[in-house]
Amino acid sequence: MFRFVSIAIASSLVAMPAIASTQFVAKLKTPVEGKERTTAYKVVWVCENDTCEAYLDRKTATVRVCKKVVKEIGAVSSFGTAEDTLSEDDIASCNEAAK
Repeated sequence: MFRFVSIAIASSLVAMPAIASTQFVAKLKTPVEGKERTTAYKVVWVCENDTCEAYLDRKTATVRVCKKVVKEIGAVSSFGTAEDTLSEDDIASCNEAAK
């Protein structure tokens, strides 16, 4: 019984970071063909058509993070989470770093 409880606790601790992550969505200015995976801001972004998605260990969108992402995925028309997206001015600033 103790072994089962120990394994269950250890498994839940490994899954914790995924629970704390927030889904971020970036709408691309130039759509990609098919489905692509790109690493940006230390996570894998999955891009299909004009949408790229990733789970980040943060709650809010910032221009700093957006700039790091667009260096790898290209210019965006929007960036953020369901609750927090960057303004048009912030997007313009972000896209200065685009590839």
